[in-house]
Amino acid sequence: MSRPQVSIIIPTYNRAHLIGQTLESVRRQTFSDYELVIVDDGSTDNTSGVVRELAPEARYIGQENEGIPRVLNRCILETRGEYVSFLGSDDALAPRTVEKEAALLDANPGVGIAFGPAWLMDEDGRLTHLLKPPFAAGSYVRNGREEIADLLMSNHIVATTVMVRRRCFEEAGLFDLRFGLYEDWNMWTRILKRWDIGYIDEPMAFYRVHQGEAGSIFRKADPRELARFRRMQIDEVLGDPEIAPLYRRLRRRAYARQHRVVAQQAFDRGAGWYGRWNALQSLLANPAGALGANGRAAAWLLAKSLAPGFALAAGRRLKGGTSEGTRGGRGLRPSLEAILHGAAVPEA
Repeated sequence: MSRPQVSIIIPTYNRAHLIGQTLESVRRQTFSDYELVIVDDGSTDNTSGVVRELAPEARYIGQENEGIPRVLNRCILETRGEYVSFLGSDDALAPRTVEKEAALLDANPGVGIAFGPAWLMDEDGRLTHLLKPPFAAGSYVRNGREEIADLLMSNHIVATTVMVRRRCFEEAGLFDLRFGLYEDWNMWTRILKRWDIGYIDEPMAFYRVHQGEAGSIFRKADPRELARFRRMQIDEVLGDPEIAPLYRRLRRRAYARQHRVVAQQAFDRGAGWYGRWNALQSLLANPAGALGANGRAAAWLLAKSLAPGFALAAGRRLKGGTSEGTRGGRGLRPSLEAILHGAAVPEA
Protein backbone atom coordinates (compact mmCIF):
# COMPACT_ATOMS: atom_id res chain seq x y z
CA MET A 1 0.00 0.00 0.00
CA SER A 2 1.41 3.37 -1.02
CA ARG A 3 1.78 6.04 1.62
CA PRO A 4 -0.56 9.05 1.46
CA GLN A 5 1.08 12.46 1.27
CA VAL A 6 -1.02 13.85 4.15
CA SER A 7 -2.42 12.31 7.31
CA ILE A 8 -5.36 14.23 8.77
CA ILE A 9 -5.59 13.46 12.48
CA ILE A 10 -8.69 14.00 14.61
CA PRO A 11 -8.49 13.31 18.35
CA THR A 12 -11.99 13.14 19.78
CA TYR A 13 -13.98 12.73 22.98
CA ASN A 14 -17.80 12.78 23.16
CA ARG A 15 -18.32 14.78 19.96
CA ALA A 16 -21.04 12.67 18.31
CA HIS A 17 -23.20 15.78 17.87
CA LEU A 18 -20.46 17.84 16.18
CA ILE A 19 -17.99 15.54 14.47
CA GLY A 20 -20.29 15.18 11.46
CA GLN A 21 -19.49 18.73 10.33
CA THR A 22 -15.80 18.10 10.96
CA LEU A 23 -15.90 15.03 8.72
CA GLU A 24 -17.89 16.90 6.08
CA SER A 25 -15.16 19.56 5.95
CA VAL A 26 -12.61 16.80 5.28
CA ARG A 27 -14.78 15.27 2.56
CA ARG A 28 -14.98 18.65 0.82
CA GLN A 29 -11.21 19.13 0.59
CA THR A 30 -9.86 19.78 -2.90
CA PHE A 31 -6.85 17.60 -2.06
CA SER A 32 -7.36 13.82 -2.27
CA ASP A 33 -4.04 12.18 -1.36
CA TYR A 34 -4.72 11.85 2.35
CA GLU A 35 -5.61 9.35 5.03
CA LEU A 36 -7.93 10.10 7.95
CA VAL A 37 -6.89 8.92 11.40
CA ILE A 38 -9.33 9.33 14.31
CA VAL A 39 -8.40 8.41 17.87
CA ASP A 40 -11.32 8.31 20.29
CA ASP A 41 -10.15 9.07 23.83
CA GLY A 42 -12.78 7.01 25.65
CA SER A 43 -16.03 8.58 24.40
CA THR A 44 -19.20 7.51 26.19
CA ASP A 45 -21.57 8.79 23.49
CA ASN A 46 -22.13 7.56 19.93
CA THR A 47 -19.00 9.13 18.42
CA SER A 48 -17.88 5.75 17.06
CA GLY A 49 -21.21 5.15 15.33
CA VAL A 50 -21.21 8.58 13.69
CA VAL A 51 -17.65 8.14 12.43
CA ARG A 52 -18.30 4.68 11.03
CA GLU A 53 -21.41 5.91 9.23
CA LEU A 54 -20.01 9.15 7.81
CA ALA A 55 -16.35 8.23 7.28
CA PRO A 56 -16.06 4.47 6.82
CA GLU A 57 -12.69 4.99 5.13
CA ALA A 58 -11.18 6.48 8.31
CA ARG A 59 -8.86 4.53 10.54
CA TYR A 60 -10.80 4.72 13.82
CA ILE A 61 -8.97 3.77 17.01
CA GLY A 62 -10.62 3.65 20.42
CA GLN A 63 -8.72 3.85 23.70
CA GLU A 64 -9.25 4.50 27.38
CA ASN A 65 -9.43 8.18 28.33
CA GLU A 66 -5.85 9.44 28.70
CA GLY A 67 -5.99 13.18 28.05
CA ILE A 68 -4.94 15.48 25.24
CA PRO A 69 -1.14 15.01 25.00
CA ARG A 70 -1.40 11.22 24.99
CA VAL A 71 -4.20 11.07 22.44
CA LEU A 72 -2.31 13.47 20.15
CA ASN A 73 0.77 11.27 20.40
CA ARG A 74 -1.31 8.19 19.57
CA CYS A 75 -2.70 10.01 16.52
CA ILE A 76 0.80 10.83 15.27
CA LEU A 77 2.11 7.31 15.85
CA GLU A 78 -0.79 5.89 13.82
CA THR A 79 -0.10 8.07 10.76
CA ARG A 80 1.75 7.12 7.57
CA GLY A 81 1.76 10.42 5.65
CA GLU A 82 4.66 12.74 4.91
CA TYR A 83 2.68 15.63 6.41
CA VAL A 84 0.37 15.64 9.44
CA SER A 85 -2.67 17.94 9.46
CA PHE A 86 -4.33 18.68 12.82
CA LEU A 87 -8.11 18.96 13.17
CA GLY A 88 -10.28 19.22 16.28
CA SER A 89 -13.38 17.03 16.33
CA ASP A 90 -15.65 20.05 16.87
CA ASP A 91 -13.82 22.23 14.33
CA ALA A 92 -13.68 22.27 10.52
CA LEU A 93 -11.24 22.93 7.70
CA ALA A 94 -11.71 25.50 4.97
CA PRO A 95 -12.21 23.77 1.58
CA ARG A 96 -8.66 24.23 0.20
CA THR A 97 -6.66 24.10 3.42
CA VAL A 98 -4.95 20.75 2.87
CA GLU A 99 -4.13 21.59 -0.74
CA LYS A 100 -2.61 24.99 0.11
CA GLU A 101 -0.63 23.89 3.13
CA ALA A 102 0.75 20.79 1.41
CA ALA A 103 1.81 22.99 -1.52
CA LEU A 104 3.60 25.37 0.85
CA LEU A 105 5.52 22.49 2.45
CA ASP A 106 6.30 21.00 -0.98
CA ALA A 107 7.73 24.30 -2.18
CA ASN A 108 9.77 25.00 0.98
CA PRO A 109 11.76 21.96 2.17
CA GLY A 110 13.06 23.87 5.19
CA VAL A 111 9.56 24.68 6.49
CA GLY A 112 8.32 22.40 9.23
CA ILE A 113 5.00 24.05 10.10
CA ALA A 114 2.36 25.59 7.84
CA PHE A 115 -0.58 27.43 9.38
CA GLY A 116 -3.04 30.27 8.89
CA PRO A 117 -5.85 32.26 10.49
CA ALA A 118 -8.92 30.62 11.98
CA TRP A 119 -12.49 31.86 12.10
CA LEU A 120 -13.79 31.52 15.63
CA MET A 121 -17.40 30.39 15.82
CA ASP A 122 -19.94 29.82 18.55
CA GLU A 123 -21.56 26.53 19.51
CA ASP A 124 -24.12 26.90 16.70
CA GLY A 125 -21.47 27.44 14.03
CA ARG A 126 -21.98 31.21 13.69
CA LEU A 127 -18.71 32.90 12.77
CA THR A 128 -17.70 35.54 15.31
CA HIS A 129 -14.24 36.87 14.47
CA LEU A 130 -11.05 36.01 12.62
CA LEU A 131 -8.09 35.04 14.79
CA LYS A 132 -4.69 35.69 13.25
CA PRO A 133 -1.21 36.65 14.46
CA PRO A 134 -1.34 40.32 15.50
CA PHE A 135 1.98 41.00 13.77
CA ALA A 136 1.16 39.34 10.41
CA ALA A 137 0.76 41.81 7.54
CA GLY A 138 0.41 39.03 4.94
CA SER A 139 1.65 35.57 4.06
CA TYR A 140 5.23 34.79 4.99
CA VAL A 141 7.93 32.16 5.32
CA ARG A 142 10.52 32.89 7.97
CA ASN A 143 13.10 31.38 10.25
CA GLY A 144 11.53 29.42 13.09
CA ARG A 145 13.65 31.12 15.73
CA GLU A 146 12.25 34.47 14.65
CA GLU A 147 8.76 33.05 15.13
CA ILE A 148 9.67 31.87 18.64
CA ALA A 149 10.27 35.51 19.60
CA ASP A 150 6.56 36.14 18.96
CA LEU A 151 5.52 32.82 20.47
CA LEU A 152 7.17 33.85 23.72
CA MET A 153 4.39 36.39 24.21
CA SER A 154 1.46 34.08 23.39
CA ASN A 155 0.52 31.06 21.32
CA HIS A 156 -0.74 32.71 18.13
CA ILE A 157 -0.81 29.38 16.23
CA VAL A 158 -4.29 27.79 16.27
CA ALA A 159 -3.68 24.03 16.24
CA THR A 160 -6.59 23.19 13.97
CA THR A 161 -4.97 25.25 11.17
CA VAL A 162 -1.62 23.47 11.41
CA MET A 163 0.13 21.05 9.07
CA VAL A 164 3.48 19.65 10.23
CA ARG A 165 6.19 17.86 8.29
CA ARG A 166 6.45 14.33 9.70
CA ARG A 167 10.23 14.59 10.11
CA CYS A 168 9.70 17.33 12.68
CA PHE A 169 8.28 14.83 15.17
CA GLU A 170 11.16 12.46 14.51
CA GLU A 171 13.61 15.23 15.44
CA ALA A 172 11.73 17.15 18.15
CA GLY A 173 9.85 14.23 19.68
CA LEU A 174 6.18 13.87 20.53
CA PHE A 175 3.98 16.04 22.75
CA ASP A 176 5.37 16.53 26.25
CA LEU A 177 3.17 14.67 28.74
CA ARG A 178 4.04 17.13 31.52
CA PHE A 179 1.76 19.73 29.94
CA GLY A 180 -1.91 19.57 30.92
CA LEU A 181 -2.39 22.83 28.98
CA TYR A 182 -0.33 24.46 26.22
CA GLU A 183 1.10 21.18 24.94
CA ASP A 184 0.73 22.54 21.40
CA TRP A 185 2.50 25.83 22.26
CA ASN A 186 5.39 23.78 23.62
CA MET A 187 5.47 21.55 20.54
CA TRP A 188 5.53 24.42 18.04
CA THR A 189 8.44 26.00 19.89
CA ARG A 190 10.45 22.77 19.96
CA ILE A 191 9.93 22.25 16.23
CA LEU A 192 10.80 25.84 15.36
CA LYS A 193 14.20 25.58 17.02
CA ARG A 194 15.14 23.49 13.96
CA TRP A 195 12.68 24.37 11.20
CA ASP A 196 11.26 27.39 9.39
CA ILE A 197 7.56 28.26 9.40
CA GLY A 198 5.09 29.26 6.68
CA TYR A 199 1.96 31.35 7.20
CA ILE A 200 -0.85 31.57 4.63
CA ASP A 201 -2.88 34.73 5.15
CA GLU A 202 -6.25 33.17 4.34
CA PRO A 203 -8.71 31.48 6.71
CA MET A 204 -7.61 27.88 7.06
CA ALA A 205 -10.09 26.56 9.62
CA PHE A 206 -13.12 27.17 11.83
CA TYR A 207 -12.51 26.87 15.58
CA ARG A 208 -15.51 26.32 17.82
CA VAL A 209 -15.69 28.12 21.17
CA HIS A 210 -18.01 26.54 23.72
CA GLN A 211 -19.66 28.10 26.74
CA GLY A 212 -20.55 26.66 30.14
CA GLU A 213 -19.44 23.19 31.18
CA ALA A 214 -18.53 22.31 27.60
CA GLY A 215 -16.39 25.42 27.32
CA SER A 216 -12.74 25.82 26.48
CA ILE A 217 -10.32 24.07 28.80
CA PHE A 218 -8.56 27.42 29.09
CA ARG A 219 -11.70 29.24 30.23
CA LYS A 220 -12.37 26.54 32.81
CA ALA A 221 -8.78 26.14 33.98
CA ASP A 222 -7.76 26.95 37.52
CA PRO A 223 -5.65 30.12 37.25
CA ARG A 224 -2.85 28.50 39.25
CA GLU A 225 -2.70 25.64 36.77
CA LEU A 226 -2.73 28.12 33.90
CA ALA A 227 0.14 29.98 35.57
CA ARG A 228 2.11 26.78 36.11
CA PHE A 229 1.93 25.59 32.52
CA ARG A 230 2.55 29.04 31.02
CA ARG A 231 5.55 29.47 33.29
CA MET A 232 6.86 26.03 32.32
CA GLN A 233 6.72 26.95 28.65
CA ILE A 234 8.40 30.35 29.04
CA ASP A 235 11.03 28.98 31.42
CA GLU A 236 11.83 26.20 28.96
CA VAL A 237 12.54 28.67 26.15
CA LEU A 238 14.43 31.22 28.25
CA GLY A 239 16.39 28.47 29.97
CA ASP A 240 17.46 26.71 26.78
CA PRO A 241 21.21 27.39 26.36
CA GLU A 242 20.94 26.93 22.60
CA ILE A 243 18.37 29.65 21.95
CA ALA A 244 17.93 31.66 25.17
CA PRO A 245 20.54 34.32 24.20
CA LEU A 246 18.37 35.22 21.20
CA TYR A 247 15.52 36.30 23.48
CA ARG A 248 17.32 37.92 26.40
CA ARG A 249 15.87 41.34 25.54
CA LEU A 250 12.33 39.86 25.61
CA ARG A 251 12.59 38.29 29.06
CA ARG A 252 10.83 41.06 31.00
CA ARG A 253 8.07 41.40 28.41
CA ALA A 254 7.43 37.65 28.37
CA TYR A 255 7.01 37.36 32.13
CA ALA A 256 4.94 40.54 32.31
CA ARG A 257 2.60 39.10 29.67
CA GLN A 258 2.43 35.79 31.52
CA HIS A 259 1.33 37.46 34.76
CA ARG A 260 -1.22 39.64 32.98
CA VAL A 261 -2.88 36.67 31.25
CA VAL A 262 -3.03 34.79 34.55
CA ALA A 263 -4.47 37.88 36.28
CA GLN A 264 -7.29 38.03 33.75
CA GLN A 265 -8.01 34.33 34.21
CA ALA A 266 -8.03 34.73 37.99
CA PHE A 267 -10.56 37.57 37.85
CA ASP A 268 -12.70 35.62 35.40
CA ARG A 269 -12.69 32.63 37.76
CA GLY A 270 -13.45 34.70 40.86
CA ALA A 271 -9.96 34.48 42.44
CA GLY A 272 -9.67 38.22 43.04
CA TRP A 273 -6.69 38.28 45.37
CA TYR A 274 -4.68 36.04 43.02
CA GLY A 275 -5.66 38.26 40.13
CA ARG A 276 -4.51 41.39 41.95
CA TRP A 277 -1.20 39.77 42.84
CA ASN A 278 -0.55 38.75 39.22
CA ALA A 279 -1.60 42.14 37.86
CA LEU A 280 0.90 43.78 40.22
CA GLN A 281 3.60 41.26 39.29
CA SER A 282 2.97 42.03 35.63
CA LEU A 283 3.69 45.71 36.22
CA LEU A 284 6.75 44.95 38.35
CA ALA A 285 8.16 42.46 35.83
CA ASN A 286 8.50 45.11 33.15
CA PRO A 287 8.30 48.67 34.55
CA ALA A 288 9.58 50.11 31.28
CA GLY A 289 6.52 48.69 29.51
CA ALA A 290 3.96 50.13 31.91
CA LEU A 291 2.58 52.44 29.21
CA GLY A 292 2.45 49.71 26.57
CA ALA A 293 -0.57 47.57 25.77
CA ASN A 294 0.24 44.86 28.31
CA GLY A 295 1.08 47.38 31.04
CA ARG A 296 -2.15 49.30 30.45
CA ALA A 297 -4.15 46.08 30.61
CA ALA A 298 -2.47 45.02 33.87
CA ALA A 299 -3.07 48.46 35.38
CA TRP A 300 -6.72 48.32 34.33
CA LEU A 301 -7.18 44.92 35.96
CA LEU A 302 -5.52 46.09 39.15
CA ALA A 303 -7.49 49.34 39.31
CA LYS A 304 -10.79 47.62 38.55
CA SER A 305 -10.25 45.11 41.32
CA LEU A 306 -9.35 47.75 43.90
CA ALA A 307 -11.90 50.40 42.95
CA PRO A 308 -14.31 48.96 40.40
CA GLY A 309 -16.83 51.80 40.35
CA PHE A 310 -14.25 54.53 39.97
CA ALA A 311 -11.95 52.64 37.60
CA LEU A 312 -14.38 51.16 35.12
CA ALA A 313 -14.66 54.03 32.64
CA ALA A 314 -10.98 54.93 32.79
CA GLY A 315 -9.99 51.28 32.66
CA ARG A 316 -11.84 50.73 29.42
CA ARG A 317 -9.78 53.49 27.84
CA LEU A 318 -6.54 52.08 29.21
CA LYS A 319 -7.24 48.55 28.07
CA GLY A 320 -7.12 49.23 24.34
CA GLY A 321 -5.04 47.04 22.06
CA THR A 322 -4.58 43.97 24.24
CA SER A 323 -6.26 41.14 22.34
CA GLU A 324 -4.38 37.91 21.68
CA GLY A 325 -5.16 38.09 17.97
CA THR A 326 -6.79 40.35 15.43
CA ARG A 327 -10.53 40.58 15.07
CA GLY A 328 -11.52 40.88 11.49
CA GLY A 329 -14.70 41.93 9.76
CA ARG A 330 -18.20 42.73 10.94
CA GLY A 331 -21.68 42.32 9.64
CA LEU A 332 -23.46 39.29 8.21
CA ARG A 333 -21.35 36.20 7.63
CA PRO A 334 -22.28 32.70 6.47
CA SER A 335 -22.49 30.01 9.14
CA LEU A 336 -20.29 26.92 9.08
CA GLU A 337 -23.29 24.96 7.82
CA ALA A 338 -23.66 27.34 4.88
CA ILE A 339 -19.94 27.14 4.06
CA LEU A 340 -20.08 23.34 4.09
CA HIS A 341 -22.86 23.63 1.52
CA GLY A 342 -20.95 25.90 -0.82
CA ALA A 343 -21.00 29.43 0.62
CA ALA A 344 -17.73 31.35 0.23
CA VAL A 345 -15.37 31.54 3.19
CA PRO A 346 -15.23 35.19 4.30
CA GLU A 347 -11.76 36.68 4.25
CA ALA A 348 -12.42 39.05 7.16
